[in-house]
Amino acid sequence: MNYDCLFQPIKIGSLEIKNRFVMPAMDSGTTTLDHRFSRQSCCYFGARAAGGFGLIIPEYMAVSPYGIGNSKEAALWDDSYIEGLKELTQEVHKNGARIFAQLHHSGMMCVEKNTGVQPAGPSAIAATNYLEKVREYSNQEVYELIEDYAKGALRAKMSGFDGVEIHAAHHYLLAQFLSDFTNKRVDEFGGSFTNRFRIIAHIIKRIRELCGEDFPQIMRISAEEFLEGGNHPEDAFIYCRMAQQAGIDAIHLSTGTGMGGNIVAPYYYQPGFNVEFSERLKKMVQVPVITVGRINDPAMAEQIVASGRADMVSLGRQSVCDPEFPNKVKEGRIDEIFQCTGCMQRCYYSKGCEDSDVGISCMMNPFSGKEDRWKILPAQKKKKIAVIGAGPGGLEAAWVLAKRGHEVDVYEKNSTAGGTFRLAMVPPFKQDFGKMIFTFETLLKKYGGRIHYNTELSNEMLGQLDVDELILATGCQPLVPPIPGIDVNKVKLANQVLLGEEIISGKKVLVIGGGLVGCETAEFLNLYHNEITIIDMMPKLAKDCVSRVRSVLLERLENAGTDMLTQVKVTEILSDGVRAERLGEEIVLEGYDEMVLALGARSYNPFEEEAKKYFSKVHVIGDAFRARDAKYAIYEGAKLAMEL
Repeated sequence: MNYDCLFQPIKIGSLEIKNRFVMPAMDSGTTTLDHRFSRQSCCYFGARAAGGFGLIIPEYMAVSPYGIGNSKEAALWDDSYIEGLKELTQEVHKNGARIFAQLHHSGMMCVEKNTGVQPAGPSAIAATNYLEKVREYSNQEVYELIEDYAKGALRAKMSGFDGVEIHAAHHYLLAQFLSDFTNKRVDEFGGSFTNRFRIIAHIIKRIRELCGEDFPQIMRISAEEFLEGGNHPEDAFIYCRMAQQAGIDAIHLSTGTGMGGNIVAPYYYQPGFNVEFSERLKKMVQVPVITVGRINDPAMAEQIVASGRADMVSLGRQSVCDPEFPNKVKEGRIDEIFQCTGCMQRCYYSKGCEDSDVGISCMMNPFSGKEDRWKILPAQKKKKIAVIGAGPGGLEAAWVLAKRGHEVDVYEKNSTAGGTFRLAMVPPFKQDFGKMIFTFETLLKKYGGRIHYNTELSNEMLGQLDVDELILATGCQPLVPPIPGIDVNKVKLANQVLLGEEIISGKKVLVIGGGLVGCETAEFLNLYHNEITIIDMMPKLAKDCVSRVRSVLLERLENAGTDMLTQVKVTEILSDGVRAERLGEEIVLEGYDEMVLALGARSYNPFEEEAKKYFSKVHVIGDAFRARDAKYAIYEGAKLAMEL
């Protein structure tokens, strides 16, 4: 397949962009407490420019200190920030991309502890996700806000930005003016469509006056707010036509708000889920339309542009996952692309794997966000290295080591790679998780590494390996606690069910364990129209799951009729159920045809002690060290490979 349409230049206003790839604004977590981009920030965005993105829009930038969305949001409200911003724009320009500043104000979504003042908005309506008392902006203050946006744009131009994006999406300030849900004003900025759009029309005009006709402007807007009483596509499209009439140069179409619908969509949202809106808008406006929403496959991106459903494709978390996506597509290296799974483990929830791992990153690609300090360089001394286990941690270590020039052999007891991570790709909507393993294998082969499948090492075989260093990445095994009756009754393990090693033939099923694996096993079984009950001893189900994924998962389970019981401590396994304690009382749950155990995992590390007899350098990574999420295994594999 060719991807010619993705690499056709396009103009936004009078400015030519070299291709159709956009990196949209996302919080990187790399800015400083004094509201500046750090060196880490510059390297991070510069890497996406070097990776082939035609247009970079860094994270939102506040036009007022009273409009910041977080305590570190980058600033455009004072001339003192201009010199620092030049470092960012120069980094992006030297790598061949254009860069736009996103003009932002949080409005009623502000938090007083960040701004030092009471939040304000179009009307005195509190945000449902913050519940802080909000005051209404006066008419005079609205005109001052217009000037804040215009002067922010001028500072962006003085800093070397090629244009600006006016952030009128996701229920920040300008979106609050556009929405009936939050705009109850009775002056010229409320009521009719024309009045609610008036603030943006004034901003567009004032930016033209300060920055000139040749300084392009994009408007970002939510096509659907998913709010009762909020804007829907028919409303958003009216505003888009008004924006075109006011002189906007392109429209960046998103969905959702901070109060309704996922702005950042988990894997339950199908790739390209927003394209239907851009396709409809394309028939109504003549300016370029940019679409976004889990676009992670080059064939899909090409089809969107080639069919005229959008003019440009915005790759958000996909750009985090693989900054080289455009270059890999252009060079035909499709199999080397890390495709975003929508897991949200390290991009949206940026808690690192250790204290030094700060800012945005990716479960699949821990090099993301560390461009200022992690570089894959040739090894000073080439070594023979064996990796035991072809799970995600072992494969990550192996391909990076091979790229650095080491001689790498991976030993895997099964006929396929992936280890217990293969479980992750079985539940509904998680098919993209399997592509990661394929990419690891592709890169390992490219750099000369070898995988020996169907090779289960014994301690004796271990001692015969001729290597300088040994990496143990043997993973984990299901945790089977010594509950009375567990050995004699019909209990099957969740991993066996997900991998097809055990078939659930009964209609009524009890899943013992309500962590992520237990809940996803239940969802998998719901596909077969079973009657499922999940029990767990904790107060919340799937508490080990990131919240945006968890909320959708639990909603899906509930809609499927799944019974979910918490604070249930199993004391005995019966032939058709369990005896348990709940809130101080003994209960019996019975009448089940099948029972599935999903009580977590334990480290599997059978070789370490014996290996130390033969090798002076033995490294244990991932679940073999301690059973945890895959992001830790991959991070530890990469980190170790950089150090050897």
